[in-house]
Amino acid sequence: MNVENTSLLIIGAGVHGMTLAISYMEQGGQLEDVLIVDRHTDPLTNWKQQTSSISMSHLRSTRVHHVSSNPHALKQFASRYAYRSNHFKDTFGRPSLELFNDHAESLWDKYRLKERFLGNERVMTLRKDGAHYHVRTDRRLIVADSVIVSIGQSANVVLPEWADERCRHVFMKDPSDESDEVIVVGGGITALHYVVKRVNQGHHVTLVTRRPLEVSQFDADRQFMGPKGLVDFHRLKQDWTTKRSFIARERKPGSAPNDLVLKVKRLIQTNAVTHLIGEVERDSDSLFVNGEKLAGQEVVCCTGIRPHPVKETFLQPLIDQLDLPLTPCGTPALNERLEWTPGLYLTGAYADLIIGPFARAVYGGQEAARRILPQLLSTQKSVRP
Repeated sequence: MNVENTSLLIIGAGVHGMTLAISYMEQGGQLEDVLIVDRHTDPLTNWKQQTSSISMSHLRSTRVHHVSSNPHALKQFASRYAYRSNHFKDTFGRPSLELFNDHAESLWDKYRLKERFLGNERVMTLRKDGAHYHVRTDRRLIVADSVIVSIGQSANVVLPEWADERCRHVFMKDPSDESDEVIVVGGGITALHYVVKRVNQGHHVTLVTRRPLEVSQFDADRQFMGPKGLVDFHRLKQDWTTKRSFIARERKPGSAPNDLVLKVKRLIQTNAVTHLIGEVERDSDSLFVNGEKLAGQEVVCCTGIRPHPVKETFLQPLIDQLDLPLTPCGTPALNERLEWTPGLYLTGAYADLIIGPFARAVYGGQEAARRILPQLLSTQKSVRP
């Protein structure tokens, strides 16, 4: 088996993994000291597939949230390459997907990260051997001084209990199954983007939501993107159960920005979309909402994604080996630097009890870089000959 040695290994090349790799280079890291491994052939593969599947035009994040550690980098990039004003939406400057992706790819190329990218490799196990981490993929052994796990949650979709073989999650659906009549279940930003896409394709949509369409510009109140809004959250320290309740209370699933909600409401008014509010129930082979049978054979569920339980990932051998601490809800008990044990860091959903309600968003990747990289880079410099 091939053996690779590196100072830093980043597992995952989605938005968070790219943010960590790019920020590492921006802040003085050396290219030869980092490796990035991902199960896909190219970085951002899941991100691009899923945003394409719903024809998302603009992100929900603001202009200062992207893959660089410089908050103004995206706006500067847009100005340098003459992107028009339509690439920034509303007062928050929510960037277009095209602009966001172009910017990410330009930085990936600028820092020559392709040279240190191990694509189409699946991480199998992670263990500690002395001062080093031994990460086995399906192709090689990687020996690393430090590891950042940024595996995201996008591959773990959620289907409701009533779903059967004709029901597909929007992110796992084969487009060849599309018909002229489609039932879309879900009221969040993914569902509404998908509704607009199907109407634009000339299809009639029956949209089923649990409650009336809800407007929220972001996944949670914008105050939680900064330290001032998180004072009460941080006061809870290691009261993990109360912190989990805080996040559940403040996050706003099943909501969407105002412009998207208005667009779908106009489609409802013109009868391009039929909107039903209530719970889906199954009776034999039929689905009902408020006693009304849902007609149509194509049912697309936009019912969310969630992180894999950490004990069901490649981290399980390390958890057993080092008896790593878990919170009452089964997530890693991290310190303020997102460190689980010396040299091992986690981002995204696994870090939300430290970062707060926006840990899974683009902002969460930048905040992870702010917490992880300063000490990591300082340690690297102190041991470099």
